[in-house]
Amino acid sequence: VHLVLQTGGTETWWNDVCTDDESERFVIENGDMTLLQSLGSMNMTDADTLSDFIRFSAESYPADRYELILWDHGGGTMTGFGYDELYEDTSLTLSSLSTALYNGGVQFDFIGFDACLMANYETAVTVAPYARYMIASEEIEPSGGWDYKALISAIAADRSISGADLGRAVCD
Repeated sequence: VHLVLQTGGTETWWNDVCTDDESERFVIENGDMTLLQSLGSMNMTDADTLSDFIRFSAESYPADRYELILWDHGGGTMTGFGYDELYEDTSLTLSSLSTALYNGGVQFDFIGFDACLMANYETAVTVAPYARYMIASEEIEPSGGWDYKALISAIAADRSISGADLGRAVCD
C-alpha cells in the first residue's frame, strides 16, 4: 500500500513538514511523510495539476488498484471542487475534473471527496467513467474531515477490501 500525497494551495501550513506557498509531493510510509518532489507554485485547481499528479503516482507506484481522495472545500454542481489561496477565484469545475481524470489515464476503485456538498448526481456522472465508486457527502462535512487513521486501518486489516467497504469505513 502506497500513500502518495500532493500538497499546495495555501499561504501557510500549520505543520513543520509542508512548505508554504509551494506544491510538494510526499509518500507516507510507516506514519512518516517523505518529500519526493518540490514543484514550486502550482494552481491546485487546474486540471493539468491533478492529471499530472495522477500520472506521476501511477507511474511511480504501480498497483493493482488505485484510489483517489480529493481534500479541500467543495461546492458540488455550482462551484466544483477545491479552493487555492494562491490562485484566487478558481476551482476545479466538474468539466475540468472530468478532463483531469481522463488525462490522468487511471481507472480508480473509488474517488473520494473529503469536501462538503460533492455527493450529487452531476458529480457522480462526472466521475463514473473513471471510478467504480464515489465516496462523498451531500451535506457539510465536519471540520476535521475524514478519519484517515480508520481508513488506513481498514486497508491494513484487509488489503483486498472493496471500494464499497472502504466507503462504509469512511462513513463509520
